[in-house]
Parts: sequence; structure tokens; C-alpha cells
Amino acid sequence: MCDASTIGMVGIGAQTAGAVGATYSAYRKSEGEKLGYEYQSQVARNNAQLAEWQAQDALERGAQTKQGIQLKKVQIRGRQEAVMASRNVALDEGSALNILTDTDLMGARDEAMAIDNANKEAWALRNQAAGYRSSAGFLQSRADSQSPGLDALGTALTATGRVASSWYAMRTRTGNAASVWEA
Repeated sequence: MCDASTIGMVGIGAQTAGAVGATYSAYRKSEGEKLGYEYQSQVARNNAQLAEWQAQDALERGAQTKQGIQLKKVQIRGRQEAVMASRNVALDEGSALNILTDTDLMGARDEAMAIDNANKEAWALRNQAAGYRSSAGFLQSRADSQSPGLDALGTALTATGRVASSWYAMRTRTGNAASVWEA
């Protein structure tokens, strides 16, 4: 049979092995969290860039829509002028002038609406990009605050204190307390 001292030493050995495992585990956990935050930060930066590109695209589409409306307005006005002129209607007075002025006005309104809608879409996308950049900064800050080495050190010190306490308690119970530092 084993005496109490041998059983105590086996227990301390198991505690020591557990302390090493816990220290390694703390290091790996902190390192994994750091990498995870860095990855999420990069994803947020990518999303911010994508939102900015979408905002630029919205503005370009708005400009193209405006140009299409201008072309359509010119075509409509040209047809109106041709029809009225073919009927010998004076274009610079009365109903004919009102029709042409309304065509210009409606065209200008549609152009302004196309640009306004594009600007609103771009504004929303740029605000979304700003939110992504903010998240990226926060996540990078979280990643920078992770310290696998310090987390492992803290775990090692805590575990070492428990092992030392158990070792001291075992030595005092077995009557070998005269010199705690003797093996």
C-alpha cells in the first residue's frame, strides 16, 4: 500500500499537470479571441469599403438616370413642337407655350427627383459605412487588448499558488514541516 505522503505527492503532481494544462488553455483561448476580433474587424472594414462603393454607384446611377430623363424630355418636347408646328400653331404663346413649359417643368422635376433619390441612397450607404468603420475600430481595440501571454501568466500564477498551498499542507500533515523547501 501507499502511504499518505506518496498519495499526496501524486495529488500534487496531478494538480501541477492540471495547472500546466489550464495555463496552455488560457493562452490558446485568449489567442483565439484575439484572432477572432481581428477577423471581425477586417470583415467590418471590408463591409465599410463595399458600402462606400455602393454609395458611389448610387450617385453614378442617379446621374445616368438624370441624363436619361433629359434625353426623354428633349424627345417629348421635340415631338410636341413638331406636331404643333405641323398644325401651324405658334409655339411662343398661349396653350402651345404652356404645354412646352409644362414639359420642361416636369422634366426638371423628374431630374431633380432622380438626383435627390441617388443622394439619399448614397447618404444612407455612407452612414452604414461609418457604422462599419466604427465597429471595425472597436473590434480591433478588443483584439489589441487581448494578451495571450498575460492571460496564461495569470492562470499559471493562480494555479501555482494552489499547488504550493496543497504541497505546504501535505508537508505539514506528514510532519516534514521543518524545512518547507527541502525535497
